[in-house]
Amino acid sequence: MREKVCNFGPDGSIQGILTTPDPSVAVPGAPIALILNAGIVHRIGPFRLHVDIARLLARKGFSTLRLDLSGLGNSAPRKGKFEIETRAQLDVGDAMDYLRQEEGADHFVVVGLCSGAFNAHQVAVKDPRIIGSVFIDGIAFRTTGFHVRRQLRFFRYRFWRNAIKRRLVMKGVESESEGNRLGESEYFRSDLSRDSVVDELKGMLSRGVQILFLYNGGYEDICGRSQFEEMFGLRPDKGQLQYEYYPDSAHTFRLIEHRQMACERVAKWFADRFGSKAENRLPVASVS
Repeated sequence: MREKVCNFGPDGSIQGILTTPDPSVAVPGAPIALILNAGIVHRIGPFRLHVDIARLLARKGFSTLRLDLSGLGNSAPRKGKFEIETRAQLDVGDAMDYLRQEEGADHFVVVGLCSGAFNAHQVAVKDPRIIGSVFIDGIAFRTTGFHVRRQLRFFRYRFWRNAIKRRLVMKGVESESEGNRLGESEYFRSDLSRDSVVDELKGMLSRGVQILFLYNGGYEDICGRSQFEEMFGLRPDKGQLQYEYYPDSAHTFRLIEHRQMACERVAKWFADRFGSKAENRLPVASVS
């Protein structure tokens, strides 16, 4: 694989790392993955998650751009006053324009964790060049089932066992975690309407966008595998809309085995949906 620094956007002020596969394994015509910042963490991602995803995708034959949104990491602030999601849309648009010119890419997949998933959602809703999305611990709504399961888990041995294990791990990585906090209070809107989000998801599905949701048990707004359908009223399948829940994983994938599990899941999804053996890269789901 090959990795190079890219500058684009206004006066070349936005920076990213383009990871491309060896030509012998590259999948012709595949979309390029765009990995967005998780909160205020720069483009390597929490515990180098984004690097791991990019390099594994490269080994599978896919290119990836890990970019710093304007004002984060090595990217300068964008001139003018913009809402956070508007800024992200402009930055990602500049990235796609750059990749169209330099790499001849016409289609893209957005990948984001936490606030990165929120920004990825906003971009995917509005830009037809996005044909796939990976939302990791993204938009979530606390349902009745969430509150019931939240209370019941206090009576389970497994909950207390895992709580003690997480506390012991945190003591060993406290300083590292301090530098990997995602800053949700500043980078994640809390006034979202569930109905509007559901409508946007249905719009993406009807447009043929391939979607993978990943949620962790360490994400405070999720409790239980069944919450996905409770939130969105959508039934995941093995095709266009897929969903995975990792009950024992921390929000930022602190443990190596959890990061590997997530990276492999994303890479498998990417290969299944956009690889050279995919029968149809853009199936349209039946959305009720």
